[in-house]
Amino acid sequence: MVGEKGNKEPQQINIGAIISAKWGKKLPRWTVRILERLIHQDEINFILRRYKNLQGVDFMTALVEYFNIQIDIVGRENLPQNPRALFISNHPLGGMDGICLTHVLGTHYQSDIRYIVNDLLFNLQPLKKIFVPVNTLGKQSRVGLERLQEELSSSLPVITFPAGVCSRRIYGKIQDLEWKKSFIRMSVDYQRDIIPIFFEGYNTCHFYKIEQARRKMGMKFNIGTVLLPDEMFRSKGKRYKIYFGEPIPYTALQTSTKNTKELALELRNIVYKLPDAQNSSL
Repeated sequence: MVGEKGNKEPQQINIGAIISAKWGKKLPRWTVRILERLIHQDEINFILRRYKNLQGVDFMTALVEYFNIQIDIVGRENLPQNPRALFISNHPLGGMDGICLTHVLGTHYQSDIRYIVNDLLFNLQPLKKIFVPVNTLGKQSRVGLERLQEELSSSLPVITFPAGVCSRRIYGKIQDLEWKKSFIRMSVDYQRDIIPIFFEGYNTCHFYKIEQARRKMGMKFNIGTVLLPDEMFRSKGKRYKIYFGEPIPYTALQTSTKNTKELALELRNIVYKLPDAQNSSL
């Protein structure tokens, strides 16, 4: 493992200070302590200190080793020689899946990558280099839009989770929510072929039960997001399987008679059929 020495001051997470800054009020200490344990604040800060000199793909690879994750890959031959593609994937875990995909694609292409993520994640210092933030709750800022356009115009591989949030239990099946159609326009406008990816993995039953209870009670606060760090730490020592499908030319999307919403649904279906070794062409 590289990068465990140096004088650079590492970023440290302080959930109490973050909440005070965002909502302008200080929580009782006992509440802060519960949140600190829930998000594994001490261990996250240990990781940030230990790998303080690593960034981007190197940092993600270090996390795969730290969590002792094993990864099986199916369809590696479908990865194009030219990395300038748009890699789309289901989002079952909400954290470790992104870490694993960054490690696999970054090491395969021996290059940097770019990741389109919720702008809230952009505050993680070791990942600012590869994260391209998008505002999922409102209008995209001019600076954010320019950064997105710049990265999509580059020669680097770009990864995105079209669902925007991690999978939930829907009708008894763990699956993504509706995919946002914006990735179709990204593919066509920036002439990037699409590489469909299915990431095989699940969070704990505990996660899905709490999420179901939240929806039944009509809670707007997304408690599932708060639980994701705990789910990540529960993944230590696990084995995951990643399926890469055949490339889908952007020209096939460009000439299709279907609208972008229909195409997004079709590509979502292609991704979920990858484990069955079905043809992933349109």
